Amino acid sequence: MVMDPTLPRISVRDLLMQAFLTGWELSDKAVSQDEYLQSSIQVIEVLQVEPESLYAEEGLGLPDGEEVDHLDDWLRADGKWLYYGVEEENFFLIQWYPDEASARAKLAQLEELGDGRQYLVDLSLVRQNPSSAENFGNSNPVQLRS
Repeated sequence: MVMDPTLPRISVRDLLMQAFLTGWELSDKAVSQDEYLQSSIQVIEVLQVEPESLYAEEGLGLPDGEEVDHLDDWLRADGKWLYYGVEEENFFLIQWYPDEASARAKLAQLEELGDGRQYLVDLSLVRQNPSSAENFGNSNPVQLRS
């Protein structure tokens, strides 16, 4: 499927970063923002990307020097993205919705299930320390641990 070039776009890398930033904002902030982002990034082993969804499997992370595929792919930046993750099952899904109302309706359904963590991704968040974690997607631990 070819995306309409007139639509606003976001890279997979940037969407993941915004999803993790939103997760940190909603957390108890017991760990630093940078540590939270790094730990979220480092566990991704499999990433499947479609124009309106991202599916990721988590585990011990990729071997040193390998990168997650699809980080530079483009996705829609209009509408609303919804994050849903089930830690016990080591996966998360980020799904696109055409508007906030439909995203909130799905959010309510997921909250009823009560088996995971779900929230709307805030694309406007800005990292506190943008110089750290800039090697997002590169699993080389020398670069990740600044």
